[in-house]
Amino acid sequence: MQRTINTIKVISVTLAGVAIVAMALVMLTETLMRYVFTNPLGWNISAVERIFMPMSVFLALPWLYLTAGHVTAELIYDRLPVAWRTGARIIGHLLLLLIAAALTYGGMVTVVDSFTLGDAPPPGSSEIPIPTWIWQLSQPVGTAALFVVAILDTPNVISDSPSTNAPATEGEES
Repeated sequence: MQRTINTIKVISVTLAGVAIVAMALVMLTETLMRYVFTNPLGWNISAVERIFMPMSVFLALPWLYLTAGHVTAELIYDRLPVAWRTGARIIGHLLLLLIAAALTYGGMVTVVDSFTLGDAPPPGSSEIPIPTWIWQLSQPVGTAALFVVAILDTPNVISDSPSTNAPATEGEES
């Protein structure tokens, strides 16, 4: 189980990192094309806001969860009586599972609708000329991976095990 969690974590951060690097390369290319060659790309804004930004956010969710790289309410949690902390952890975890499931379902509905309708940018527009369902996949894939990781981590959350987070990958702080 720990190996599965760690594999999802590494894939998650790698894909999000690739999206961030691709976003930077597209922006650099656009700058060079616009100001050096006076021939702007035209599709760069679409690529950044519709493909790379959502990918960098949604695909990073499992990694963020496992490395506790998200906002937490430790100020409140630490002030709770010890007997209440288990309940607070379980309620928070159940909410996480519910929200991840809802985002996965909603994202899949959007992807299936786009695929079924053959949704694509109009020819000659400033959008990337690929079917919209392809770039919409980052939400359901990222949130489904978060859901799987959270389900696998449930026993650790309930027991407040110090191993709640997967071990850090090379060069990463846990």
